[in-house]
Formats: sequence, structure tokens, C-alpha cells
Amino acid sequence: MHAHLNIALRAARDAAEAIAHASDRLDRIKIIDKQPESFLTSMDQEADNTIHYHLKKAFPSHAVHSRVSGHHPGENGEPTWLVDPLVGSRNFFYGYPQFGVSIAKESEGVVTHAVLLSPLIGDEFTAIRGDGALLNSRRIRVAESKELLDTLIGVDQAKISPELFGRLTQILLQSGAELRQSGCSPLDIVHVAAGRLNGGWCMFPNSLSLAAANLILTEAGGLVGNESGNPELEEGHELICGNPKIFKQLTIMRQRVT
Repeated sequence: MHAHLNIALRAARDAAEAIAHASDRLDRIKIIDKQPESFLTSMDQEADNTIHYHLKKAFPSHAVHSRVSGHHPGENGEPTWLVDPLVGSRNFFYGYPQFGVSIAKESEGVVTHAVLLSPLIGDEFTAIRGDGALLNSRRIRVAESKELLDTLIGVDQAKISPELFGRLTQILLQSGAELRQSGCSPLDIVHVAAGRLNGGWCMFPNSLSLAAANLILTEAGGLVGNESGNPELEEGHELICGNPKIFKQLTIMRQRVT
């Protein structure tokens, strides 16, 4: 295993272990920020500290950019670690087991290494650009679905207007798809990578939360883009993902809905 991925995996495992233990005593967890756009708990901070310790100990010259603690600069030209120590933080706070730890390494603007762990389920997703994606050390690929009929599509209604959500989900159901809501878009994306879901649609969340999941999906043969199909997510407001055929169908469907 690549040394950088190994360190990221070690950091994520330590953070995931602490999160799993804390999930048994949620009464001890404090809300730091209750706003939906920036929801933050004391566990987010603890996990962030754990990851930051491992990364800076191993790579003191590297930068770290965290959803929780912001940007910690490194030396010029060195990689940046993109960290969301607790994706699905609100799920965690309410005891709903769809949450995870996300770490990615970016070099010269390109994400090259990714780790996403699901503490309570025990899933460890990893990827290295150009070398494929793994789930618990076994190679994964997106499902081979060609039509939406009988597929499972992950949807997340956070930040979406009820009207738009209703119109799109109605069309998806009419196409013969079944819908699943986890409340954690990065996990939906890696489930698409593993073939557990066939596609996904949500509003574009924090880019730090998506960095690892997106690399895992693309290395598993999937596509991810905004509502117009553009892979430059920041140029849109929504995220669509799937294998190439499902991605195309979801994108066409989305463009027909106003």
C-alpha cells in the first residue's frame, strides 16, 4: 500500500474508532454549531484533532484543509490533505449510523489518494488515482445497469426545495427506480462505487466532504457531475452520479425539470 494512503488510513481508523465509541454515549456529545449549513459537534472537533495529529506528524510540510478547523498551511509546492472528520455529522448526533470519516490528498489541484471509513458498519473505502478503488481491500466497480428500471437511486433532500424534490422523485419513481435516503451524500457516492446503489442525486455539499468519495467513484468506473453533467461541480448547485449510462439518464432527466 502506498505510504501516503497508509498514513491516511491510520488516521481515519483512529478517528473512526473514537467516533464509534462516542456513538454509545451520545448524551456526552455537545453541539458547537446548530445551524444546518455548518452543523458541528464536539465529536467533529475531536476526530479532526486526531486526524490532524497523524497527518502533521507524518508530513509536517504538507497543508491540511479541514471542514472543521479550516486551512493549516504547509510549504509551497507540497500536497494538501482535504479532511472532513465526520461526514453525516447530524446523523451521528441523532444515532443514525450513516456517517463516516473522509480524508483525501490533493497534489497540484488533483486529488490522488482517498480514504472514506464508515465506523459502525466497518466499511473502508480507498482509492489511488489510476490504480482503482477498494472496499475492505477488495476491488470494486460500479453496477452495470443500463436503464433506471429496477435500480436503486440515492437521493438527499437537504437544501433542496420541496417542489423540485417532489418533481424529480416523482419522475424517478415513474421510471421504475426505487429511492433510498441516507442523509449522507458522500456515503451514497461510495455505495454507487461499490454497486450497492446505481446512482445518486443531491445538492452540492461541502467540497471537502466530497473529495475522497468522488475519487473512489471515478476509480470504480463511475461518473460525477453537476446538474448539467459538467464534471466541474463548483459551476453548478447539484450533484449527480452513477455508472456512465445511469449518469447520462439522470442528467437528461434533471435538465427536463425546471
